[in-house]
Amino acid sequence: MIEQEIIEKLKVLGLKEYEARVYAALVILGPSKASEIAKESEVPRPKVYEVLKELHKKGFVDISEGSPTYFKATDPEKVVASLRDMYIKSAEDVIIKLKSYQKEQRQEWFPIWYLQGEWNIKSNIEGLAERAEEEFISALVDWKLGFKFKKAFEIAKRKGLNTKIILPKPKRNKRYIDTLSQLGEVFPVSLEKALEDDQGNFELLAKALFTGDTSYSVEGIFIRDGRESIMVYQEGEILKGLIVRLPFIPTFQRMIILHLIDKSRQ
Repeated sequence: MIEQEIIEKLKVLGLKEYEARVYAALVILGPSKASEIAKESEVPRPKVYEVLKELHKKGFVDISEGSPTYFKATDPEKVVASLRDMYIKSAEDVIIKLKSYQKEQRQEWFPIWYLQGEWNIKSNIEGLAERAEEEFISALVDWKLGFKFKKAFEIAKRKGLNTKIILPKPKRNKRYIDTLSQLGEVFPVSLEKALEDDQGNFELLAKALFTGDTSYSVEGIFIRDGRESIMVYQEGEILKGLIVRLPFIPTFQRMIILHLIDKSRQ
């Protein structure tokens, strides 16, 4: 039985569905006849010869002519290395080509961008830390974001930024706090209690920022120099991000976080 995960990964590396199935079947079977390959791979018999011929042209299958003809998979390590190299070269060629199409960037200023996709959000938060000049502060409602976006804090530490991290006071997992403490100044706080007890000027702003209905909830906020912020939030089951470059909004977000830090010290 060929695992579908293997087929999908071979497809990502550049093989077509039938090519991935036939090659994986040959690895499992060893030297085999076309009829055996068709049965194991579940590729229609009339298509198997065509697929084997294509794999042979690529150097992924060896052929022993005879009656019957036998086929053998080339060493998987060499095949995957070849696919990986072709994949990387294609990616590099596409980058070069796409950049050659780029026109001179327009100079319009866009103050707000919406993000989706964890890798995209992560990349933008790391870029936020790279652009920071003095300060990188964050409030993590979901403590797991600290590990998920750990590289951003590592960048901030490398740059010697004033890094502050406010996070929910955990019931356990001291190791987690100790790990983040190596990357910045950590302030564990009970957010619910802080919002309940808060009677100061920031009460309404803090509650509006960190509480919401069931379809929308803030998971974390990252701010650089009080000038630019990325808010990570959950909408349904989808993690999204919001880049804000309107100066007064990151300024207010920063003030709220510093206010909560002050409360954590009391």
